[in-house]
Amino acid sequence: MKTLVITEKPSVAKDIASVLGRFESKDGYLENNEYLISWAFGHLVELADPSEYDPALTKWALETLPIIPDTFKLTEIGGSSAKQLRVLKKLLNSPEVSQVINACDAGREGELIFRRIYRYCNCRKPIKRLWLSETTPSAVKAAFTALRDGREYNNLAAAAEARSQADWLVGINGTRAFSVRHNTVLSVGRVQTPTLNLVVSREREIQNFVSKPYWEVYAVFKANGGTYRGKWFTKAGETCKLISSQAAKTLADKVAREGVGKIITLMQKEAKEQPPFLFNLNDLQKEANRRYGYTAQQTLDIAQALYEKHKLLTYPRTDSRHLSTAMVATLAGRLSALQNLPGYKGFIPAEVPVLNKRYVDDAKITDHHAIIPTDRNPAEVRLNDQEEKIYDLVVRRFISIFYPEARYAVTEVVTQAAGENFGSKGKVELAAGWKVLWRGKQEQKEDDEEQEDQNLPPLSQGENVVVSRAEPVEKQTKPPKRFTEATLLAAMESAGRFTEDREMAEVLKEAGGIGTPATRAAIIERLIKVGYLVREKKSLVPTPKGMTLIDLVPEQLKSVEMTANWEEVLRRIEQGQENTMAWMKSICEYTRELVELARNQETAAGIAVEKKALGSCPLCGRDVVETSKGYGCSGYQEGCKFTIWKEIAGKKITPKQAGDLLSKGKTGIIKGFKGKSGKSFDAVLVLGEGGKIEFTFPDRSQSTDNTGRKSEAGSNSLGKCPICGRDVLENSRGFACTGYQEGCKFTIWKEISGKKIGITAARELLAKGRTGVLKGFKSKAGKEFEAALVISNGKVEFEFTRKN
Repeated sequence: MKTLVITEKPSVAKDIASVLGRFESKDGYLENNEYLISWAFGHLVELADPSEYDPALTKWALETLPIIPDTFKLTEIGGSSAKQLRVLKKLLNSPEVSQVINACDAGREGELIFRRIYRYCNCRKPIKRLWLSETTPSAVKAAFTALRDGREYNNLAAAAEARSQADWLVGINGTRAFSVRHNTVLSVGRVQTPTLNLVVSREREIQNFVSKPYWEVYAVFKANGGTYRGKWFTKAGETCKLISSQAAKTLADKVAREGVGKIITLMQKEAKEQPPFLFNLNDLQKEANRRYGYTAQQTLDIAQALYEKHKLLTYPRTDSRHLSTAMVATLAGRLSALQNLPGYKGFIPAEVPVLNKRYVDDAKITDHHAIIPTDRNPAEVRLNDQEEKIYDLVVRRFISIFYPEARYAVTEVVTQAAGENFGSKGKVELAAGWKVLWRGKQEQKEDDEEQEDQNLPPLSQGENVVVSRAEPVEKQTKPPKRFTEATLLAAMESAGRFTEDREMAEVLKEAGGIGTPATRAAIIERLIKVGYLVREKKSLVPTPKGMTLIDLVPEQLKSVEMTANWEEVLRRIEQGQENTMAWMKSICEYTRELVELARNQETAAGIAVEKKALGSCPLCGRDVVETSKGYGCSGYQEGCKFTIWKEIAGKKITPKQAGDLLSKGKTGIIKGFKGKSGKSFDAVLVLGEGGKIEFTFPDRSQSTDNTGRKSEAGSNSLGKCPICGRDVLENSRGFACTGYQEGCKFTIWKEISGKKIGITAARELLAKGRTGVLKGFKSKAGKEFEAALVISNGKVEFEFTRKN
């Protein structure tokens, strides 16, 4: 009998296989005498669409809402992942398999991916759980010696499924109800809508803000040891702003006329700044956005590659900033590995100091510890520029916890002249401490960030000084700043400050805000994809459509309180403290209320629902815009009849697909059309003569449109795209992903640095992630060299053989 190990991705399967012995590669799995190791491509199974419960639910209509299944159905995601699901089903039900090890990502979503595959395949075999926080060989070996009974994670699985089903109920019903009621697609969700509301509320604060002038008064004093500057403030220290220019001028003139002053307070103290906490994902995303402008999704993808592919970082999707006591013994090995890079060698402490509870605290760890480097030698790995920057952030933060705090001498002075008080503050670094790690690497300060600290001369209490000059300075009140990804992530994490309900604020604090570290990046990307937010440089700006949605949805759906309540209940379900059925019953009731509210709203005719042009009409050149039933020419009143219907052969056509049809003349492959016989088929829509929409079938040797014409198309798949999992096919210039119409850019060019790349090499690269060493490449200088090709972060790169 054998044990079947199921991982979330092929790369993790290879990592595990490298530890468990020699394996023979089979179609979709690896095998030896003791283990079968197979993999998913993320989610292979999902909750079924409404149409799979009842074909009549394909049409969006208020009278069919709410849609609340008695029992939720699972369905295959299909496409290129369908074959792998068949492999898993065969293995799970093989009489040769006695038990199954769940080696999917260690967290709520990884548990859901495995449990749905397991349930969809009707498996009943015992489950063991492999819990990995890093994928180095030593970590994999340790995890296999600590396998847990899968039943210990039933509560985690229940929370994952409850979250998914609740999101389905609110998302499907809310989106359909508000979209049908207001004649435009309005996507809602229990996390994305409150997040959008944060950005919209900030934008409206900015729009409604009226800048007003105010004045501050500054004086320059001359002491025995030199000059310094002071800012006026009231005796009680309440304010330093004056709303009248005349009042400011009068005060400055009075002080200048007086001509002398006296230091009435001089207070000196030492300030300390401790090394910051270790990174969790949210903090790493914020720091990378501030320093390098990386989006939250970019940082997550890079950190995932550093964890999964390069094995240089621990599991990135963590909300913890702490380490466990069990990990303390591994820290010396991690520091030792970093000495292999010259940039860190001089910063590694000779001995590992004892860490306090600021960094090591078992009580502060849930599923995973903070993100830190592994003990793999980083000199063995070639990283691209983005990977180097993220790795460097984590490494310097990690090393810094072994350093003392930075120390400063802080001096606060109050000078009185003509009965008015002026404050001055000086700060001098006494010891750099951990900040020595960041010499020359500090991020830029914001342009409008004022610096009040100054280098003060030697001063003494009671010293008389001369007023060199006094003057008013006009300033303007400023609106709040737009959210960047860094500040929005911070706002999502600390969402409790956006509610006046103290009890709810505490719930939000306990729940860790809205969303999770693993989902926040996807939420921001989703809001951009559906057209609710746009990026303007580093800022996130709501669109008219996004602002309209916030005007239409009920307060409960857009408030942070509801999603916080959900996260709190899900946390209790994970801990076995909450009844899943009772909570789902309350979600069903809320769904009914949401639909009823939408049903009773007036159609938003008076609200500017954005009619964004999807492209130009192929018949008359006017804009094509979305309507209730299709995507039609805006010149219909002048007689133009061009329309792309929203439903073709039983399949809903999205605005993105309609836009591709207009701009490129065809869509990508669309799955799930239905013929007159009821049989499903996949096809590409193309724009034919006279604006006619036709079918082609690129997966066949010939294609047929709906007029019966045939044309050449397609070729055999060489393998799966490492970015999106779709098929890779040969074209005239290379071997490219078939998902290019949906935005996937993966390509293996047929010529790289003067070397022809053949089908055999392309197949090997896709199957193994690398080729053998190839000869005949040419550098820009014309010099020949040899190298292996490897796939790194979805790009084909060189890997050079190290020479001793």
